[in-house]
Order: sequence, then C-alpha cells, then structure tokens
Amino acid sequence: MSLAALANESLNGMWRVNVSGQVYGPYTGHQLRDFAAEGRIAPHSIVQADDQGPWITAIDDPVLGQLFVKSVFEKNLPEADTGLAASANFIIVADLRSTSSMFETAIGKLGDAYRLSSQTWLLNTDRSVGTVRNELVQHLGMLDGLFIIDTTRGGKTAWFNLGPEADAKIRKVWRRSA
Repeated sequence: MSLAALANESLNGMWRVNVSGQVYGPYTGHQLRDFAAEGRIAPHSIVQADDQGPWITAIDDPVLGQLFVKSVFEKNLPEADTGLAASANFIIVADLRSTSSMFETAIGKLGDAYRLSSQTWLLNTDRSVGTVRNELVQHLGMLDGLFIIDTTRGGKTAWFNLGPEADAKIRKVWRRSA
C-alpha cells in the first residue's frame, strides 16, 4: 500500500470537535482535513477520536496532527510573491441572538471596520479568513451564526454554527475560480 493511500485510509476514523463546551460531530478525518484547509479547524482545536478517546488538541492527535505539519520541502521553499494584498476586505454576516457588543469590539480589534447593517460588517485586515473566523467565534453565543467572505483574496469563505444543512448547501453553491 502506498504512503498516500495509507494516509488517506487513516482519515476514515471519526472525531468530535469541542468549541467552547459545545460538541460537534462526529466528522470523518476527510471532513476535518477540508475544515483545516478552510481554517475552520486549527492545531489548537479540541478534538476527540471515536466516542471514548480523551479530549486533546488536534495537533496532538496522531492522525489529525499530520494535517498541520508542512513537509520539509514546503518549509524550505521561499514564499512566492503571489501579488496578494497585504490586507484584505471582508464581508461579515452574523445572526446574533445574544448581545453583540463583545462581537463588535472583536471585529474592531481586527482592523478597520464599519457596521453596514444590523447583521453585516465590512472589515479590512491583514488576517486570513480562517483567522478572522477563529477570532470572532470566541464572542458568539450558542445560537449565533457567522458567515465571512474574503472579497480580496479570491472569495474564500468561512462560517460557524449554521448547521449541517446550511454547511452542505454552502459547499454546493459557493464555488471559487481560484
């Protein structure tokens, strides 16, 4: 069996993710690999393998940890000039069922921001869409939903707490050309 096939097979397991005490999943390793690529799962995310495993950080999980390790070749390559702007424009849509003052403060700390409507903010920051999402989810209540679009860097998206049906529909509808 090839190394790639073995690595792919190891992702067939199931994991749960704990975000601020709320448990999500189970997810396959393949789903978590996609979440990691989108910035929805980070090395510090708390995960549990199967139903009875201990809660540990994703980087410490023997399988998921590999999702965050760059190969030796990637580490040694100089960064190419991609022409991407140092900062980017974001549209943030938040369905806030709880108070929004801490959430608005968090947006303001990320960069220049403007509240366009009761549920929509414009933001200019040097952070990635995944980083913006990870910063903002810390200030959401259990019923709050979040959708973020990086309008400068190819329309990348990130979202949180929209539910499995919305998750599937967003993946089907939102296609990037990049």
